[in-house]
Amino acid sequence: MKYKLQIQLKSDLCASSGDSFGSLIDNDVCYDKYGFPYIPAKRLKGILREEAEEYCEWFDEPKKEVLKQYINDIFGEEGKKDSGKLKIDNAYIRLYQEKIESLENVPQKYKKYLIPQKILQVYTYTRFQTAINAETGTSKNDSLRTTRVVKRDNTFIADVDINASEEKIKFLKNVVKLTSHMGLNRTRGYGEIQCKLLSLEEMQKDPGLGTDYILSNLVDEVETKQIEINMNDDTEATLKILLKAESELMLSKQNAEDSENYIPGSNILGSIAKKYIEANNINDFEKIPNEFIELFLNGSVKYSNAYITDESKKEFYPIPFSYAKVKNTSDQFYNKMFNVDEEGIQLSSITGKFVTLDDDNYIKDVEMSENYHHQRAKDNKIGRALQIEDGGSLYQYNVIGANQYFLANITGKVKALKKLLPYVKENDVLRVGKSKNTEYGKLRIINVVPEQVTKDQKEYKKFAVILTSDVVLLDNGKATTNKEKLIEKIKNIVGQDIELERAFINYTKVSGYNIIWNLPKEQMEAFKAGSVLVFNAINSVTAKENYTIGQRSAEGYGNIKIIDIANKTAKLDLKEESKKQLNDINDNSNKKIEVGFIYSTLKESIKNSILDETVGKALENIEKTNYSLNNSTIGRLMLMLEQSKTVVEFFENFGAIKNSEKLEKVKRLLNNTPKEFQELQAVKDLNNLRKPGTNDDSENKVNLSAEEVEKYTLEYIKQCLIQIKLKGEK
Repeated sequence: MKYKLQIQLKSDLCASSGDSFGSLIDNDVCYDKYGFPYIPAKRLKGILREEAEEYCEWFDEPKKEVLKQYINDIFGEEGKKDSGKLKIDNAYIRLYQEKIESLENVPQKYKKYLIPQKILQVYTYTRFQTAINAETGTSKNDSLRTTRVVKRDNTFIADVDINASEEKIKFLKNVVKLTSHMGLNRTRGYGEIQCKLLSLEEMQKDPGLGTDYILSNLVDEVETKQIEINMNDDTEATLKILLKAESELMLSKQNAEDSENYIPGSNILGSIAKKYIEANNINDFEKIPNEFIELFLNGSVKYSNAYITDESKKEFYPIPFSYAKVKNTSDQFYNKMFNVDEEGIQLSSITGKFVTLDDDNYIKDVEMSENYHHQRAKDNKIGRALQIEDGGSLYQYNVIGANQYFLANITGKVKALKKLLPYVKENDVLRVGKSKNTEYGKLRIINVVPEQVTKDQKEYKKFAVILTSDVVLLDNGKATTNKEKLIEKIKNIVGQDIELERAFINYTKVSGYNIIWNLPKEQMEAFKAGSVLVFNAINSVTAKENYTIGQRSAEGYGNIKIIDIANKTAKLDLKEESKKQLNDINDNSNKKIEVGFIYSTLKESIKNSILDETVGKALENIEKTNYSLNNSTIGRLMLMLEQSKTVVEFFENFGAIKNSEKLEKVKRLLNNTPKEFQELQAVKDLNNLRKPGTNDDSENKVNLSAEEVEKYTLEYIKQCLIQIKLKGEK
């Protein structure tokens, strides 16, 4: 059953990332690539388990044993394969999905206000702390620390899925209610929270949530949609599946803590197979149904790797090893399938990227991020990570970033694909990779389109065979990376009447894990995706564009693509897609409501930028002058400024100081500040910002209030006085 975990901040919170921000922040919060703060799911699961274990201590021994079993069933048991019934995602700021989608529709002139650090500034601020010397009562040397915190009164929402009995869910709800503190320095004033675990019905009855909350946070409750295949049962077809990573993905490489930059077909197969097992209550794997064998084990249905794409579902592939770029450039590329005749250029290889392998020649990167995690010691009195032998650990993952799209293909006979349809519904969720129940591995099925597999063939005279996935070949029962064996396989497809001109081949090792038998798979040598073989046909040959060869083809291995290169040249024009820039926030009428979700964040970010610009403008103005005042006079002016509610009142108080030529010059300088303030770019941008969904009438523009104008202008004057003081100290 699906729930929402609502976390309201009653005090400032630092859900620490374990990282710092240059020399400015010692303890930073977790925030995403857009700048929105979040609370990691591992942190949530840990704090809930800790609270559950404390809750158990309230009861006598018989009841305590029952509740301890509840804890293991819900949260999982250390060292066991089963990770527990609880699936929980990161907790994101309220209206998170709508805000990140709206970012795409913000006009270019406002983009500078929505860079990550600007957005983060809206939700957070910096607090300072120091250690005190007990003997002297003064601060200790070098003890000043800065901590970024999320402002109190913000609300975070996490998706929760738990398939458990009513008693266990009731127990979890009680634990959630009791959870009142989390994060860094939770015993020192930070991290006071109020939590609720809410079902759809409960959210609709909660008047404090509001309509916008209901609309924006119930995406999991939208009915899933099963598509239909209107083809003959014996037709070979492909389900093209558009997936969106709604969390970060940890898809481990062989013996590494770094994630792959794609979703292996074996992970997609495993996730769908698990759905099948749960839906059909399969417990005895010694008596596996024939249908399960047909769909997942005997290779008649093939699950491709899912590579990066976009909402238009362009097909990207691992970049061929023959592609290279000119050193010290970012937009000059060559294809070494051909002779590169240019003189005086040095080429370097391109790795880790994906291309379309068509005339569009689009190139795309997968966004990766580095995350830190720690496991606290088993002794709850120790509130930090210790060395492994003490039961705690510190580790890091390099993971695929969230909110990226991937395209997967499932290919087989229509009669088999129809049996799969209940487990690949649109808007349903797949869980893949490490920690898939907590923080990582959440994939949303956005779109499923059935297509008949084309058997069209083309004639080739000069062509390249590109490995679009790793290829595992056997020779006398053993895995081989003998190039001649690969050439033999290709000749079996297109005919023997071809000659190899050149090749660009790399190698890898592949393995995996069988979740059904709970055993690792055999490690094998393989040809690496991106390998290229260029052939000339003695006479024209006829072949399809796509083939599958070798072992483990059901898991995404063995895919090759044949492309005609007879009329191509060495020069490559690889390009990234450019997005249409909107001129104004309401230019796209279909996106007005969505833009509204980012509107408040944008408005606050511009206001923060006004303060930043006042400092820069004050510095610029004072640098042009030769004014100087003694510290005593500046101190009096600063005091007057602090006591003044308006700019007019300040200048009235200013006149109380004994007049002098120098002071009169400063007065004339400061008299210009109201006009200069209105000329700040951030002020102009804010005054031109319209409320979402409205026309260009002046009453629909944001505009600073009279009180805000006074506040910011006084701040500008203050910065001018500070700069005069600093200039005099140089």
